[in-house]
Amino acid sequence: MEHTDIEVIQLGRKRSISFGYFPILLFLAGFLYLIMIIEMLFAWLASLSGIAWVTIATISITIIMVIHVVRMHKKSKEEKINKLKAEEEAAKRKLLLRRQGTLTQLKRMKPLDFEYFICDLFTQMGYDAQVTKATGDGGKDIELRKGEYSAIVECKRYDKTKVTRPKIQQFHSAVLDCKAERGFFITTGEFTSQARNYTFDKPIELINGHQLVKVIEKVTDNQCTFDNFGNIIKEI
Repeated sequence: MEHTDIEVIQLGRKRSISFGYFPILLFLAGFLYLIMIIEMLFAWLASLSGIAWVTIATISITIIMVIHVVRMHKKSKEEKINKLKAEEEAAKRKLLLRRQGTLTQLKRMKPLDFEYFICDLFTQMGYDAQVTKATGDGGKDIELRKGEYSAIVECKRYDKTKVTRPKIQQFHSAVLDCKAERGFFITTGEFTSQARNYTFDKPIELINGHQLVKVIEKVTDNQCTFDNFGNIIKEI
């Protein structure tokens, strides 16, 4: 017997509707089975003696304590491994800084590479250092933070050119605009006497090429950190 298209569609719908009750019945059967298991569990727990309850509690507490100890041991082990990796990485970075820390090599760097070198140098001292955007940096190349302390750094990879007073005045404005506690102007070249005189009563530290090399030596020898950086600058 042949069926029309409408009849075929209707038959298909009837089959799909009848099939749709099966998941519901399966869910109800599972739900009832779960209730039965829970009732059996409560009945069993109610039949236990006081000693059995103490035993179960002791075993449960022991298992929880063992899991906690295992997790703490694993966490401690991971922290030690991460610390060793960080120390190894810091040692490698300091070795690289030392190798590249000659005045000749510093002057050969590209300006952006020099900024990242100085940023890494401050990082090794314990600062949270970050290079700013290449354009629109607002007169600062690097931002420094250490807790509530904040400072900015300007880097000039010069060969024979000297940093003049107008450059320092511009940098001083950036220090004020950023509300930084201090500003570090670092160059591989030199500063004019007018530039140095301008910073006499300003929160600005000027570091020329020769001073920079000494700072690199101190940092890579673990003699210069955030805590004594100010004294190191005065000494060199």
